[in-house]
Amino acid sequence: MSKSSDKVVDLIESYLSDDSLVWHKPYLSAAQANAVSKKEYRGMNAFLTALVAGMEGYASPYWATFKQIKELGGVLKDAKGKGVPIIFYKELESENEADNERKRCVMRHSFVFNFDLVEGVELPALANNENEGFSVDLIAENTVTGYIEREQVRVVEGVMPLYAPAIDTVKMQNLKSFCSQDEYYSTFFHELAHSTGHKNRLARFDKEQEILKSREDYSKEELVAEVTAALLCHESEVDSQASIKNSAAYIRGWSKFIKDNSAAFVSAVNQAYKARDFILGKTA
Repeated sequence: MSKSSDKVVDLIESYLSDDSLVWHKPYLSAAQANAVSKKEYRGMNAFLTALVAGMEGYASPYWATFKQIKELGGVLKDAKGKGVPIIFYKELESENEADNERKRCVMRHSFVFNFDLVEGVELPALANNENEGFSVDLIAENTVTGYIEREQVRVVEGVMPLYAPAIDTVKMQNLKSFCSQDEYYSTFFHELAHSTGHKNRLARFDKEQEILKSREDYSKEELVAEVTAALLCHESEVDSQASIKNSAAYIRGWSKFIKDNSAAFVSAVNQAYKARDFILGKTA
């Protein structure tokens, strides 16, 4: 697992080290997909391909391995060092018949290339999923109220934003306490993301504990919440330069944890996508 996850984290670190990085916008600017299956990437693979696409200025949303590109009749141009590691899980065959009922998987990676680097193949554009029928405020409010009402999460006004797992309650400051509306929703989404970890929802927290006791558990949960908030900000169209910079600074602050705990970071991003879908009421 560590070899493949380290490949991914090394690439992310190379972008996080750039002080001029605007992390949120390129990462969320467009859905990225495999050129053969046309399926959009999920979890860490979605995070990484969109991040690289934004930073490199790729216009194409499609990616494929060298073998897939060759089978499509395409040719890579100026692609040396431009491969992006994609994570997948391979099931291992057991040599012991008694263990056949227990599935064992190992993390692997392969490299994919964006189709801006490919000549000789034309692919159709991905469908535009943008909802143009609502204002920014209405989308964000519908996201918040829809989730709160569906999951019966208690929300009260507090001095500082937080989520209390023991009483399943989110505390939020009034909208007027924030510098801008988008930062308000970004913060609200962050705290709602924490609430998805409750034992009656996605169960990220230990069922017997009311708080996250270890530094690693706390760090991972904070990353889950902030990445989820960034995803929901984009989904609700409340992106702004202020909220983007805040998310970038927040996530960069965990860079040592990301580097030292590569597998945990991969898991945190995947959990963030699950939390985003859960809050939006989407099913796999």
